Amino acid sequence: MRLTKNKSRRKRVGFIVGAVALVIVVLIVGRWLGLGTTIRQVNRLISTEPKPETARAGAPTPVKEFQQVTLDELFRSYVNDGGWVDYAGLGRERDKLDSDLAGLAGASPQSFSTDHERLAFWIDAYNAFTLADVLDHVYGKFKSVQSVPGFFDRNRHRVGGASMTLDDMEQRARSFSDPRVHFALVCASTSCPKLQPFAYTGSDLDKQLDRAARDFLADPSRGLRLDRLRNEIFLSSLFKWYAGDFTMASSKAGRAVAPAKAYISGTEGLAYIRQYTPAEVSTFIDEKKPGLSYLPYDWTLNAQELHASASEKTK
Repeated sequence: MRLTKNKSRRKRVGFIVGAVALVIVVLIVGRWLGLGTTIRQVNRLISTEPKPETARAGAPTPVKEFQQVTLDELFRSYVNDGGWVDYAGLGRERDKLDSDLAGLAGASPQSFSTDHERLAFWIDAYNAFTLADVLDHVYGKFKSVQSVPGFFDRNRHRVGGASMTLDDMEQRARSFSDPRVHFALVCASTSCPKLQPFAYTGSDLDKQLDRAARDFLADPSRGLRLDRLRNEIFLSSLFKWYAGDFTMASSKAGRAVAPAKAYISGTEGLAYIRQYTPAEVSTFIDEKKPGLSYLPYDWTLNAQELHASASEKTK
C-alpha cells in the first residue's frame, strides 16, 4: 500500500513539475516575443493547421495552372529593385488589383494539379490582399500596419471560396512545410522580405523562392548582417519567431520549444541559412564560431517615399 502511494505521489509530483516547466517556457517565449504578444499569437506561431489542400478523391478535375497575369504586371510596374512599393501609383490602378482579388476569391486551390501551384496561390493571395488592405486602411493615414487594429487577424477577405484573414492565408502557406515562404510573404513593413517584382507561379516556384531567400539573406538591414569586429551574426527576427518552421519541428511541443532554443543558441537557424548565403558566410561561421543575435523588427510601411532613394524610384 505504501509503495502504491509513493508511486502515486511521484506521478503527481512529476505532473506538477512538467506543468510548471511548460508554463515557464510559455511565459519566457511570450515575454521574448514582446509584451504585446498574446497566448493566441504564440499558438499561431506554433500551429500546423490548416493542412495543405492536396488533391483528394471526389475533388474537382485538375485545371490549367492558375496564372496571376494582372498581379505580375502590377508588381513589375509599382515595385522597385529595393522591394519598396509605389502605393500612389498602385492606387491609380486599383481596378486592376480588384480584378485580381476577384480571381483569387473565385479560385479553387483544391483543383490545382500540384502543391507548388497551391503554395504559389497562397503566397500571391497574401501579398495581394496585404497591398489592398494597405491602400484601404494604412497608406495616407498611418506609417505602419501595426497602427490598424486587426490588420492581420480581423479584416476578412473572400479567397479560395472561403472567408479568411491575412493570418489565415499565412497559415495556409506555412502548412506546406517549406520554410522559404517566410522570404516570400510580405507584411508591408520595412523588415519584411522585399516584395519581388513578380507573382509566384507553380512552374517557377522553386527558382522564385530560392531567389527570395538569397535576396533576403544578402540584405544586411532585413535578413543577415555580419559584425566581424564583434564576431557576431545578426539574423532577422523571423528566424526566432518561426524557429519551428526552420527546424521543421512537426509537433506543437517542438514548435513551442523551438523559439526558446533559437534564443539560446540559434544553431538550427545558422545551419539553415548556409544553403542561401555566400561561401564566405559559411566559412565565417565555421572558423569564427560567432555569437548570434537578432535584428530589431521595423514595422514602418514599405512605401517608396519612406525608403527609396531617387535612383530606386519606379520608372
